[in-house]
Amino acid sequence: MSSLAKAGKYALALFLGVVCLCLYMAMSFVAFYAMEFAGLDTNVYEGLYSFISAVLVIICFLIYNRFSSSDKTKRLIKTRRISAFEVLLLVIIGLGLIGFVTSYLSVFLIISEYLQPVQQEVANYDASVDRYAVVAENVVPFWDSCLYAVTMALFIPLSEEMVFRGVLYGHLERAFKPWVAVLIAAAFFGVLHGMSIHIGYALVCGVVITFCYYYTGSIISSVILHSLFNLIGSAIPFFLKQEVFGLADDTRRMINSTMNIISILAMVPAVFAFITLVRYNHNRMRSEKQTAEEITAAEVSVADE
Repeated sequence: MSSLAKAGKYALALFLGVVCLCLYMAMSFVAFYAMEFAGLDTNVYEGLYSFISAVLVIICFLIYNRFSSSDKTKRLIKTRRISAFEVLLLVIIGLGLIGFVTSYLSVFLIISEYLQPVQQEVANYDASVDRYAVVAENVVPFWDSCLYAVTMALFIPLSEEMVFRGVLYGHLERAFKPWVAVLIAAAFFGVLHGMSIHIGYALVCGVVITFCYYYTGSIISSVILHSLFNLIGSAIPFFLKQEVFGLADDTRRMINSTMNIISILAMVPAVFAFITLVRYNHNRMRSEKQTAEEITAAEVSVADE
């Protein structure tokens, strides 16, 4: 392939990746204007807004994936069924990622005590992840808070993984080497999470999750990682803050601290779990390739006879 043809192939993959992101963001705009038309405040009903956005993204990219190829085995989103052993490894990796993010944010918190610009960035980050930064809790219906937590733990991970690890990475993988495609997809993922202190941990998490998707060959693996991350990092802490449960601040802090300690301790086992996952799937892919070659050889032998 000539240099010009390669450049065209790379440019097309990047263009299609940008198209995917535009579609992803367009679904959020559709959900926003639909709620505006219905007279619903997205700040008050953020749970409903997030749910509608995620569902629209899922539907949109299911259709996109369906028409990406007439051959089910060559579609952009890979859906291999993973083993229970792989699920266990992914849970350990997910806990380790949460520990990394906890440590990452703790470092920024310490630095913010000495640097005013960093302190402002930390304050902006806290506001961006606070469900009640714009609207008071007593204004938000309890059902919407429940929907918000469920969406954060399930529907948002599914929708984002279909976009970033499924379709976007799928386009990139067709043009670039796998590790290059992983880095580019992670960069898109990081930038879309904001050019603030978010971007550092989003990049690292994006790289790890995409590599897990690549080695397992299944969107299920990345959804598990993302869901676990959002469940422990966002949904559970959010629920613990609900006034309806009447948890004392000390109790809530103790629960959060316990989860943080467990996740930080999981960082080292997570490294070994990731290495094991890679080796396990290397062996699986080698075995599948050998089996396919044996079947092909047998078919050729039969044809010759």
